[in-house]
Amino acid sequence: MNRPYYHHMEQIAAAISNAAIRNALVSTIELHRTLEDVTKTSVSAVRESADLSPAGKTKKAREVIGSRAWEVIEAKMLARRLAERIEEKRAAVQLPAIDKTDAAGAILRNRVRDQLAGKTPQELRALIPTMSPLFLQTILEAPELIGADAQTVDVARTQAIELAHPGMTAKLEADRDAVNLLANATAAMANTYGELGELPNKTALELFLNERVVDQRHIAAEVERLITEA
Repeated sequence: MNRPYYHHMEQIAAAISNAAIRNALVSTIELHRTLEDVTKTSVSAVRESADLSPAGKTKKAREVIGSRAWEVIEAKMLARRLAERIEEKRAAVQLPAIDKTDAAGAILRNRVRDQLAGKTPQELRALIPTMSPLFLQTILEAPELIGADAQTVDVARTQAIELAHPGMTAKLEADRDAVNLLANATAAMANTYGELGELPNKTALELFLNERVVDQRHIAAEVERLITEA
């Protein structure tokens, strides 16, 4: 068992301010540890059995890991849902609305578009940290008119949020980083689970999990409860 890895991950988890993400990461770390310790020991005993054929060993090993399928499903579902919630929270941040009846404002934004026209997305992103709210509004209002791609729009919105709500960007980015860490930890745990069951790839893993737990509505409900009550 990779004790330094788990110790390192536990230290990182303890520093995460978002309670839902922190709790999910701690649970995922513990599940991964259990898989590499308890479950792996049981699977190893199956593989060392002289009474089973190779196919029989695989079948028995999958029966062993199958009892933890719901835990893996919950961890994966929780990581995915938390990532969605972070983006939903970010998308819900209110920015100053554009007054469509303000003719003078419309003229100014058209002038801004003329200034930005022809710049590449990379050039636009380089300028965004120095842009005023007017320039950011112009990009967000109609990004297609100046050739701003999705990444550029995301950077512009992040900057607009920071100007409108100082300090919020750092919090949102910290949550994004934390949920990305959770996603990586969950993927590592799921990979260990798949290896124990000799599942050759992610598709085989998903198929196995869905076969073991056909109705996952109760897991989805539990995931929402865990997030809401954190």
